[in-house]
Parts: sequence; structure tokens; C-alpha cells
Amino acid sequence: MPKLTRFSYIVLLFLTSSVLAKTPYEVQPLSKELAEEYKLDTSFYKKATYVQDILIATSDKVSDYAHLEAAYLYDQIMSSIDKEVAQRIRDRRVLCILVGHDELTSQIPQFKSDKTGKELDFYNWRSRGFLTKVGDRSVVLFAEEDVMEYEGGMRLESILIHEFGHVVQFAGMSEAQVQKLTDAHARAKAVGIWNDGRAAQRYRRVKSVTPVSLLEALVKSFPDQSPELIKKCLNGGDILVNGKPTDSKAQVTVEDKVLIVFGGPKICYAQRNKAEYWAEVLQCWYNTNRTMDHDHNHIHTREQLRVYDPAAAALCEEVLGNGKWRFVSPRDRAGKKHLKGYDPSAAPKVSLLPHIETAAYDYYDNYWKDFWQRLADKHLGK
Repeated sequence: MPKLTRFSYIVLLFLTSSVLAKTPYEVQPLSKELAEEYKLDTSFYKKATYVQDILIATSDKVSDYAHLEAAYLYDQIMSSIDKEVAQRIRDRRVLCILVGHDELTSQIPQFKSDKTGKELDFYNWRSRGFLTKVGDRSVVLFAEEDVMEYEGGMRLESILIHEFGHVVQFAGMSEAQVQKLTDAHARAKAVGIWNDGRAAQRYRRVKSVTPVSLLEALVKSFPDQSPELIKKCLNGGDILVNGKPTDSKAQVTVEDKVLIVFGGPKICYAQRNKAEYWAEVLQCWYNTNRTMDHDHNHIHTREQLRVYDPAAAALCEEVLGNGKWRFVSPRDRAGKKHLKGYDPSAAPKVSLLPHIETAAYDYYDNYWKDFWQRLADKHLGK
């Protein structure tokens, strides 16, 4: 492999502005050698950035800034974690694929699908951040809009850091560290932590710019629930509009935020399984996790994690170190270092295609279906 693909250099970067920026990472045309080594389709993949023996590859639709930001985040983590863990990850020659903000996962050569209709819509919605194996190689995929936090992308946590947490576990941990993870997860389950997320569904099916009846919209959207129950929920304060209780006479538009509050306990994403437990606590270690929604409680910083889940914090310190670096949104770092010349206000605005958005809503309606029983017990009796 040419020496250029193995090391980072100080380069001059031109992107969407004429400003010259010094950066230790370089976005290059995908070389023939890298394409062959990583088995990349050169009719699709055009750009490559190499950092810490991780290859970032994309089509030419993906912003150079997304390459540089991903490289920066990898470099920050890999430079501070346990040296043996980092070297095991380097030895795996991980491939990172960034999906363009206007690309679908099913358009990525390695992840084309024979699914059709609603199944394909769900696949393209759900599969914009994951770690998998393609042959013997670990491949991690992220979406450009999440890495750069475009409007419409994920702005409340770093999906990249979450998914790289999976890389750290599956490509970097020793057997002894994996056992410590198993033990920490078992302890968390035994003491009942990570079980206090918010049992509440965001309702976003109203698309009208003029006011419509919320009761009628909910009755139409949830045919398995009786109109009587939905009306009682509206009048009983279980359904909020813009954070406030309402009643069955409420009218809403596409601009209003509707939340159905089921109440009671809700397991956090960290208790889904051992792998997600690790990825979630790793996010907290770097101060980048969502809070108080259906998948999360209030824990989102290193300091909080040490108190709340000391076993997880101890493993994080062993594997990740206790450096000063914490994640900061690229929107707050715009104009500096590798993001010099980047203007978030000029970045693309992203929205789901209508049929893919419908697939997302269908998923969450099914996800929350059993929780309606809590409201039925409350208002109609057990």
C-alpha cells in the first residue's frame, strides 16, 4: 500500500469556501490500492480519508467536512484509549462508510437490499448507523447529517461515538475486558439501574398547516384504542401539546409538539443488551448522550456515570482512559481547525422522504402499542 494511505499529513483543504485551513487529515480520491484492499466499488466510492488505520470512504456526494469531522473524532478517541485496545482496532483495518444526507442505505453497494415497499422504507430509515461485518472486515456506517448535525439530523447525541463504542468492544477489548463488561452489565440489571427512561410517545402524524382536531387525528391513528379512552386521556392530562396539558377540544397543526405520556417505568437503551449498555456508557464518558426520553434517563456525563454506575465508569476508565477530551458539537466548533470555513447555517436541511417517514411512525406506533394498557387501566379500570 502506498505510504500516503497510512499516515496523516498537514494539507491545504478547499471545500465550500475559498478559505485555506490547516488540518492533520486529508480527503483524497479513493486510490486503486485502497479500493482493492477494502473491496470497494469504484463506480460509487470516490473519496477516502485515512486516520488511525481506519478508512473513511464515501461517494462524491458527501461533504469533505464530514470526512474531516469523522476523522477528528476517531483520532481523539484512538489517541486516548488504552494502547493495546487501540492497536487491536488498528489491526482490524476498520472500514467506515458515511452515507450522504441525500443518499439511502440501500444505495450503498455493500448494503443493497432486495426488500421492497414498506420493508425497504423501514430498512432505509432504521439503518443509518450500525456496525456489522462484511466478510471478515468490521464495517461501521454513519449518516452525514448526524456527523455534522445538520438540521433534521441527530443533534442531541453523537451517533458516531455510540457506534464507535461497538467498534471498541468488538474489535478492541481483550477477553478480560469483555468479562468485566459482562459483569458490569449484570450488576446494572441486578440493582435495577438504567430502568428509568420516559414512557412517552411523540405523535407527529398531523401535517396540516391549519388547525385540525387532535382527538380526531388520534382516533384515526390508533384504531386499536377506543375513542372513549383517547378522549379521557386528552381531558385527563396524559396527552400534552407543546409541553402543556390540553383537552379533547384541542386543535393542532404541523408546528405543534404532541406527546402521549403513558407513565410508569421504561427501560433505557442501555439495558437493551450488553453491547448497547457499553455503547451508551461510553457516550456518557464523552459527555454525549440524550436525556429524559424513551431511551434515556438523566445520565449523560462522565461525572454522573461515576456516581450512578461505578462499575461501568471503572471499565470506561480502564479501556478509554481518563483524558480531558469531551465531545463538543461541530456546530459549536465551526470555523476552527478542520472546520475552518464551515458555516452550519449554510448546511443542508434534511427531512425524511414521506414514505420513509411513514415507516418510522408505523414503527413507533407498534413500539408503544402495549403501553396504551397503562392508560386504559388508569381511565377505564383494570
